[in-house]
Amino acid sequence: MITIYKNKEEIPQDSKVIEMNDAFFNQKTSRVIDDRANEIIQKIDEVSVCDKYKIISKFQREVLNIDKLSTGCKTVLNILYFPEIIFSIKECGDNALDCIYKLDQGKVFSEYPVISLEMEEVQAVDKNGKYKFDSYDDLKEWWENV
Repeated sequence: MITIYKNKEEIPQDSKVIEMNDAFFNQKTSRVIDDRANEIIQKIDEVSVCDKYKIISKFQREVLNIDKLSTGCKTVLNILYFPEIIFSIKECGDNALDCIYKLDQGKVFSEYPVISLEMEEVQAVDKNGKYKFDSYDDLKEWWENV
């Protein structure tokens, strides 16, 4: 279950927060990628991994560096491999959000609602405490209640 923060001010001081998912992926996550990433990469970007740092494009089947993955895909992989770090999900599309909301663990933030229609259960944190939500509508209401 992921944990969601809606205000940066409510994130614990000792937490690491990443807003530049592309740069973090290119510098850190790409070095630790393993077989767990293959299904996510295929699902989000519809490309296949041909070795640790290479993907096969769905367009013209050319081989590209893994840094060509979409920001959404990189964000999901950042959360998967570094669940203790809080990542911005503001740049994620619906397919990446669907994957994020299905992760067993991870921490994310966004000042505005970015919710998967396929969400199951999440933990949300604000200045008043921690909450569990298993409904899109309830989570959206919490997120919009400032």
